[in-house]
This record gives sequence, C-alpha cells and structure tokens, in this order.
Amino acid sequence: MDLKIVIAGGGTGGHLFPGIAIALEFSASLGAAVTFLTSPKAVTARILERYGFPWEVVASRALKGQGLLSRLRTLGSLPGSVWEAKARLKVLAPHLVLGMGGYASGPVGVAAYLAGIPLAIHEQNAIPGVANRWLAKLAGRIFLSFPDNSGHYPRDRAVWTGNPIRPEFFVSPERPTAPFTVLLMGGSQGAHSLNLAALAALPLLADLKEQLHFLHITGKDDREEVAAGYAQAGFAAEVVDFTPEVPAWMGRTHLAVCRAGASTLAELTGLGRAALLVPFPFAANNHQEFNARFLADAGAAELILNKNFTGEVLADKIKHLLSHPDTLKDMETASRSLAKPDAAKEIVRGCMELIKM
Repeated sequence: MDLKIVIAGGGTGGHLFPGIAIALEFSASLGAAVTFLTSPKAVTARILERYGFPWEVVASRALKGQGLLSRLRTLGSLPGSVWEAKARLKVLAPHLVLGMGGYASGPVGVAAYLAGIPLAIHEQNAIPGVANRWLAKLAGRIFLSFPDNSGHYPRDRAVWTGNPIRPEFFVSPERPTAPFTVLLMGGSQGAHSLNLAALAALPLLADLKEQLHFLHITGKDDREEVAAGYAQAGFAAEVVDFTPEVPAWMGRTHLAVCRAGASTLAELTGLGRAALLVPFPFAANNHQEFNARFLADAGAAELILNKNFTGEVLADKIKHLLSHPDTLKDMETASRSLAKPDAAKEIVRGCMELIKM
C-alpha cells in the first residue's frame, strides 16, 4: 500500500513538533509518504528539513488577534486559499489529511472535506483554537491532548490521545540526588519575566548555593545578563539562549520552572518531572492557564500566574521542595501518571480507521 498523508499546520513549534512525531510514526510503522502543508516561516523550513520531510507553503493568514480590517481581509482571502489548497491536494492525492491547528491548517482542512478526502485534526491545548473549532465540524476524528471536560467536541468523534512528543522524553536517565537542579525555560523565545524572577531569587537563596544547580534557557535577548547574574551571585549555572538538548536537560532536573505550552507539559509528564507552571498571560483564549490547571489539579505541578511570579515566590518554592523531598516525589509520581507515551501510535491507528482502501 503506497500510503500518502498530508499534515497541515505549523507556524509555531507547538503545532509543528507534534505533527512531526505523528509523521515519524506514519513513516516508521506504515512506510507512509508524508508531506507537510504549512506557513512560510524560516524556522518551519529548518525544522522540517532537519527531519527530512517534504513541505509546501499554503496561502493562509491569521484571524485571531488581528484588527477589524485585517480580519476582513483574511475572511475575504479564504475562498482563494481554500481553492489553492484544493489544487495542491489534487496533485498530492493523499489518502488522509491531518490538521494540527494554526491558521495554515484551516484552508487545507476545508479543501480536504470538499474534495472528499478523510480529515482528522489534533488539538494540542485545553482550549481549542479558531481553526480547530471550525474544522471539528468537518473532521471524522478529533484527537485531543487534554480531556474534553468542557464539551468543546462531539463525544462520538473525540479521542483523548495525549500530545505526541519525541521518544527521548520517555527515557529518564539516572539523576543524582544532589545538587538540587532547577531548570528554567520560557519556550523557544525565552520568557523575560521568568528570567528576571530567577535573578531576583538568587540573593534569597544565598545560604543554599552549594546545594543548588541551575539550568537556564533564556532566549536570545537575556542570555548575557542572566549568565552574569548567576556568576556574580556565585551560583553554579548553565545558561544558554537555546538548546536542542531539552530531553537531557529535563532529565537532569528536580524542578522545572516554565510556561505551560502543551508540548512542554507532555515532555514533563513523559519524564515524570515536577514543575512550577507560569502560563504565558497573552496566549490565545488563555489556553496556557487551562493547560496548567490540568497538571496542577492532578498534583503534578503548581500553577502560579505570571502577575504573581516573583523572585521571592520562586525562592520560597525552591526552599520548600528542597526541604520536603516527599512532596517532590509525590509530584513526580503524579506527573508520570499523566504521560501518554503511545499518543502518536493511537493517532495513526485512529487515522487509519478513516481511510478506506
């Protein structure tokens, strides 16, 4: 069977990396040829070329978060975008289209439906985005990273599979009990408020500096300032603006301090790591806070709103968990219980149920 799959979406790593995990499973288990239809961002091209998947740009524009004039222009361009996507699908002739969310997936999903091509979607966040809210009306299967406790999707077509992530996040390395290692990361672009809070916490942790080690992914703008702050305060720290070695860094971690993107949370649970989650306050529909609440309600993490996250709060949390190892252990157990290591396999299996060959 010469199986051909189109995965639509991207524009951000949160949409792209789960799609890559699914593409790898399609390729490895079924020998499928996978093509991505995505947005024209340079980072998208670099990531897809690294994994060896062919990709094409589709005409698409953001709708959420735009002014009235931009929204009207986007709505006016939709028929043309759908027509262009339908033309590309005719050439590619896929057996199934999988939408990963983001504005690039909207026209492709509608085009697939109009062309009679089986359509499935995956929603990474606890609150659905604009594209997936519309495509859910057309999709034969809806795969979810979080349980749909609010009834956003029809129960007969929605399946809680979890968020597909790289297999490295399910192999937990040996981790020394000391030093107590804290990982701070704000996503691929860093998080300025998290960086500042970390520096403000250091004087309050001075009496514990021999027991602590920091791993800090700052984003490109703050790396020098943050690295200098750790050095001046005399703390052991590894500071980078970006690293592809997140699985290894997270594996060394006793406590993660991070935003609450869906992929980050799936990675934490894959490795069974405890976390302080500080949701990005401007995420669409405040979805990061809802993502974080899922882990917090299960006892796997603590949720701290960005407006309340200070150096004093961070220092107090580190001191508490350092002196209460049983609490940390309970959080790690709860985190591990939420892991979905077979997410990609379940999604591929669900997609194949839609394909009639």
